[in-house]
Amino acid sequence: MICHGDFHPQNLLAMAGRVTAVLDWANVLVAEPECDVASTLVILHAAPVELLPVHTALRPLLAGLRSILVARYLARYRRARRLDAGRLAYYEAAACMRALVRAGEARLAGSSNPLDTSSFGDRLAARFARATGVSVSLPPPRG
Repeated sequence: MICHGDFHPQNLLAMAGRVTAVLDWANVLVAEPECDVASTLVILHAAPVELLPVHTALRPLLAGLRSILVARYLARYRRARRLDAGRLAYYEAAACMRALVRAGEARLAGSSNPLDTSSFGDRLAARFARATGVSVSLPPPRG
């Protein structure tokens, strides 16, 4: 199956409540459906709410709604296609590790990208540890 590799709400165009296009295919790959679903789950679970273009007062509410968004995404996907739980867990750990490598490299390079200096890397490390039992330590953001 062709997988997007970075599927999340900011890569969608919509009109009148319907998705009209999926953007940003730079991470496309051929893999099992669980690979794409796992990448999306990692993004939805770990994306730092503090970077969203919304009023600061709304951010705690959005963080609280995160689990509902994840549950609805999974339920909707499962209505369309069966997912293997073991493969999903494997690909979720792999997606975390891939993102952790990028976060670590960016932090060591002193990146000023808000994503690299946010809580994203630490949230990824926590998610990876929950999925695998392996603790990961990232260098602190510079600056």
